[in-house]
Amino acid sequence: MGKNQYQKKKESDGYVVVEAAVLLPLASIFIVLLIGLCSYLYQGCFLMQAAYTVAFRSAAQERSDAGYADGQLNQLLEGEVLSFGKEERQIKAGMLRVEVTLERETPLARLAAVGDRGRLKVKQTAYVRNAAAYIRGIRRGKELGDE
Repeated sequence: MGKNQYQKKKESDGYVVVEAAVLLPLASIFIVLLIGLCSYLYQGCFLMQAAYTVAFRSAAQERSDAGYADGQLNQLLEGEVLSFGKEERQIKAGMLRVEVTLERETPLARLAAVGDRGRLKVKQTAYVRNAAAYIRGIRRGKELGDE
């Protein structure tokens, strides 16, 4: 009877190897997917913050300028830790507002099934806070409208 118990115990030890062979690859895939999702979220948050910071700083200038905004954006993007690639930027600086649009392709966009949804697109607008410039802009708009 003692010999049968020993044989049963030895046969049951094989289940741990089979379970590990199934669970370890699944756990590895899960961790890689989690890292990918976290990097995607980081990219979105970083681009949104950079776009708004540039728009806000440009709107605070006496004369909002797209060149100034582009320089500020270059400075901010130099400090980025994780980047998927170069972003497409569009900066519109007017008398009343500054609008910054950033678009970047992510590894998810390279998959055929995801299509255009894998691209990160961020658009932020900041309005000019200088009251005198705002009033001058409205007056110029009215003058142009009268002509």
